[in-house]
Amino acid sequence: MVSDTVVVGLLTFIGIVLATAAGLWQWQRAQAREARASYRTQRVEALGEVWEALSGFEEAQRVSITRRDIPAAGDANSLTQVNLLLLRRAPFLQPDEQEWAQAFAQHVTEIDTLIRAQGHDEQPEENEWWETSGAQPPSSHVAALAAHELVLLRSKLASRYAAVVRGDCE
Repeated sequence: MVSDTVVVGLLTFIGIVLATAAGLWQWQRAQAREARASYRTQRVEALGEVWEALSGFEEAQRVSITRRDIPAAGDANSLTQVNLLLLRRAPFLQPDEQEWAQAFAQHVTEIDTLIRAQGHDEQPEENEWWETSGAQPPSSHVAALAAHELVLLRSKLASRYAAVVRGDCE
């Protein structure tokens, strides 16, 4: 028969193995929880940076148009910076968010190009078409569609950003 010492030793060994396994399992869960929290923090930061970059890009384009400035190399540089930001933060952005951000920047650029081209194509006395006539320039429907898409994309990005900040979406 098996002596009491062997049984006690075997039970002690099994207890140690079970305690070690439980500790390892809890440690792995804590590591996974910390990794999720870190990823979520990085994701919130990435969406915030993208939101700020796109808002700044749109604001700069609007200010440039209202001042009737000649498009500067800085405008192209701003678009490049937005695209580089999207590439750098890609691990923390979902594919649809990347598409929305790229489409947003494209629509801002498209609207800017159409408005500037419309201003150059017309005669100086016709530049103020919205003040003197009900007629629309030929590019107005394209710009209107782009502006509508811009509003939808802004809404989608804002909703996703808010959901991620609240923790409703990963």
